[in-house]
Amino acid sequence: MTAQRTAWNRASDAYNSLHEDDLSLIGLATGEVWALLGAVAGLDVLEIGCGAGQNCVELARRGARVTGVDVSDAQLALARQRVAEAGVPVRLLRADAADLSPLAPGSFDAIVAVYVFPYVAEMADCLAECVRLLRPGGRLIFAQDHPIRASFWDEEMQEESVLPARSYFDDSPLGWTFAGTDAAMTSYHRTLGWWFSSLHEAGFTVSDLRELPLPEGWEEGPDVDEYTRDIASFLPQVMVIEAAKR
Repeated sequence: MTAQRTAWNRASDAYNSLHEDDLSLIGLATGEVWALLGAVAGLDVLEIGCGAGQNCVELARRGARVTGVDVSDAQLALARQRVAEAGVPVRLLRADAADLSPLAPGSFDAIVAVYVFPYVAEMADCLAECVRLLRPGGRLIFAQDHPIRASFWDEEMQEESVLPARSYFDDSPLGWTFAGTDAAMTSYHRTLGWWFSSLHEAGFTVSDLRELPLPEGWEEGPDVDEYTRDIASFLPQVMVIEAAKR
């Protein structure tokens, strides 16, 4: 957790500048999460990995009672500023996704996480915490890169390859440096099979799995790289899962 906090504190400004006008896969994923979440007015919603607070503000504007947690002090400072400027009520806390002990059991109707879980080393502990925090029938909705993408990450070259660079079944951590910074990032690859079995063991029933392609026309952009044009355009790029507490 300490290493991840340090990395995200260093990458915070670069990350938020990169996604200021979010036409990335994160924007695609967020839209799908909103679609699954539906109406939230009157619901208690937790966002794990709230970052600079964009989603928390949107949830509050839609009438939810919102709590956001993040491991990064820098990201939370931006979130507090954004919440204050928006004038909406949002509770923000610094916490590790695998240890949400400051929050009371059965406090939430829904938990969302967008492009966060790949950075959580102790994911089984995080899922156990989600079960603890949700009310019966409460939903966990999360989105991230589709697991197949990890097969094309060339760690030595620090870029995606047009040929598989590692086994889909290799669950060793991936190391990389956030673009434009010296922030050493670590992310964790988990197969679709791992997600289904781990969610079941934690106490969830998976109700929806969505595998999203690139937005139409992305591979035709003037600055598109070879991986996007020749590989990504033929494979799912985003995974979104909805699971309900049993």
